[in-house]
Amino acid sequence: MASFGKKILSAFVEVGDEKKEPAGAMGAGPAAGVATSPSGAAAAAAIVGAVAADAGIAMDPVRAAGGDRRFPEYFDKLFSEANISGPDYYEFATMIAAMQAIADERSRYAAAFAGLQVQGLDKEKLLATAGEYLRVLTADADRFGKTVEATLQEKVHSRSAEAGEKGRRIQALSQEVLELQTQITAMQKEISEAKEKLEANSNAYATESEKRRQQIQTDIGKINNYIH
Repeated sequence: MASFGKKILSAFVEVGDEKKEPAGAMGAGPAAGVATSPSGAAAAAAIVGAVAADAGIAMDPVRAAGGDRRFPEYFDKLFSEANISGPDYYEFATMIAAMQAIADERSRYAAAFAGLQVQGLDKEKLLATAGEYLRVLTADADRFGKTVEATLQEKVHSRSAEAGEKGRRIQALSQEVLELQTQITAMQKEISEAKEKLEANSNAYATESEKRRQQIQTDIGKINNYIH
């Protein structure tokens, strides 16, 4: 049976002899109406794929987009696929973004709410669905973190263990010292680069996630202040 890390990464990277599976699309859950597919795992797997490719580890050609757009686009897709049926906070936030030409913020919020109110949106549903998208962020971040940890174990810690084994071989086989030391140096460099890149991508994810979280929380405060 495939390892836990291989199961998570099988949709995005080349692991052993397993075939790649297409990433599953998010769909509305039957109870809350919010998507529950493992997008956090998908994001982490895609990021690790790019890091490993840069480090020379054989994986699918998952190319990292520019750091300035990859995570915003990921969260846009996450919210789009988690969109609850009917007018809700997602449509409200989208409408506000599209109304930047209105200089007065209070007017933008009021106009966006008025436009959706005729479609059945009320303040209670607006705030409730904003909370649902916060829960989507929390669940996605949890899945992302678990997948990063599993990938660290498979792609970084295992390589460190291999380097240690080669070190023991140096002690036993002095004639191979030079060759093995060269391999260890290269592996240590690969490990360091992989860890640095994975940390950078994890920080970028966390930054964008917190940005979206703060925006929703700010919007909730403004909704309560502006809409009565």
